Amino acid sequence: MDWKQLLERFEFSPTSGPEPIHRIKSLEARIGVALPHDYRDFLQQVGGGELRDAIVPCTVPTPFGAHNLTWLHSVSELIDLLTSTVAPRNMICFSYGHFGMTGCLSIAGIDHGHVYALDTEMRYFWNDERLSCYPHLDPDIKEFFRMRDAEELPERPWGYENCYHMASSFTEFVQKMATGE
Repeated sequence: MDWKQLLERFEFSPTSGPEPIHRIKSLEARIGVALPHDYRDFLQQVGGGELRDAIVPCTVPTPFGAHNLTWLHSVSELIDLLTSTVAPRNMICFSYGHFGMTGCLSIAGIDHGHVYALDTEMRYFWNDERLSCYPHLDPDIKEFFRMRDAEELPERPWGYENCYHMASSFTEFVQKMATGE
């Protein structure tokens, strides 16, 4: 996979450069499992860095629309984020974007390798009073809250209350990325 070519349209600016294998192995030792192969390959070829606003649609209804990202973490940043108390225990936070958006990669369990948008603003739990502060929400977001209130949202595993599925692999995630224009 030519990761650099896939990221060109987002004006990707690497900050760490390709990650040496010893750093990746150090991360894997800390998390106790091997990274998904495609994500490991990405880190070895590219590493972390900044990109122009990118959006990725989720495969499920969300309280925020599409996922937004502006940064892909380096291995050292991934290690610093391992103590997150917001992300489910089987995930690592590999990116962030505007308005509390964080990209997470499942590293264990039946969804190993799947990619999720983690809503650190926890919009799922916003009440009517909070929502009234945003009278011009996108119709898809309004529909999410209608479905939530009617208990019509797809069921999610325990601990995934603020996680929204985007892709079944890191490769699929990058291929789904679009410019925010």
